[in-house]
Amino acid sequence: MSTQPFDPWNSGTRAYRVTLVVGMACTAVGVILVILAAMLDSAEATTALRSIGLVLLGAGILSHLISIGLRRRQAVQILSRRASKDD
Repeated sequence: MSTQPFDPWNSGTRAYRVTLVVGMACTAVGVILVILAAMLDSAEATTALRSIGLVLLGAGILSHLISIGLRRRQAVQILSRRASKDD
């Protein structure tokens, strides 16, 4: 029985890796913007930065959830191929 390495990054699809990196980048930028908004005095800038930061946080979480779904789909395919080889 040949086993594919269970390293998600190396064995993952390109779509998985892209959505994962985009999700992490959006989340990081969102956190930085929310922290900057908390440190600023200007009400206009604070509201804008906070809003953009929260949108980026939401986009990052959504992208990360999509990457989890992509990886799950790939894992199911790998397991079904292994099961069919064993038969």
